[in-house]
Amino acid sequence: MSFAPRRLALAFIASLAASGAALATPSLCDAGPPTYNGQPAKVWEGDFDGDGKPDRLWVLPPGTVSAPVADRASDPWSGFRRRFEPGLLTIVIAHGRYCDLIQKPRFFATPLWEEDDKPLKLLLRSDPAIKDWPRISRRWKGDGVLLGTEAGPDVLMYWNGRRWWVAQGTEAP
Repeated sequence: MSFAPRRLALAFIASLAASGAALATPSLCDAGPPTYNGQPAKVWEGDFDGDGKPDRLWVLPPGTVSAPVADRASDPWSGFRRRFEPGLLTIVIAHGRYCDLIQKPRFFATPLWEEDDKPLKLLLRSDPAIKDWPRISRRWKGDGVLLGTEAGPDVLMYWNGRRWWVAQGTEAP
């Protein structure tokens, strides 16, 4: 066996080992919504990715996940994906077997988001309030999520077909 095929074989074996390790690490989607004091977490249902199938959304308070997870977190404000941080508030959006985790330390680290009743509302594609977001309503694919802010105007989080994105309340008329 020459040098190049050996290197290819070793790379293949390493990728199999890495994929096996990733599959052994649990996903937050597999675990489902957590329970607090024996009560299930509040779950919102909508078609967030626009595929016609119901999706679920729930909020994980900081520190509720202690084991490592295979998922990566998205920051819709910047567009970056990074390692999941268990010490941060996380919005979990489950699309069947797949999960999206939303984390933004500066946005969710406010007193408003520390309360038990999270300032989160759904904006369905069929809702007449969609007209309040005329610049971006053509770009988003499924139901939107309105995130409350300390300043008052909501932030709209939506799936644009490739990734999660946000529109600030100043983009509404």
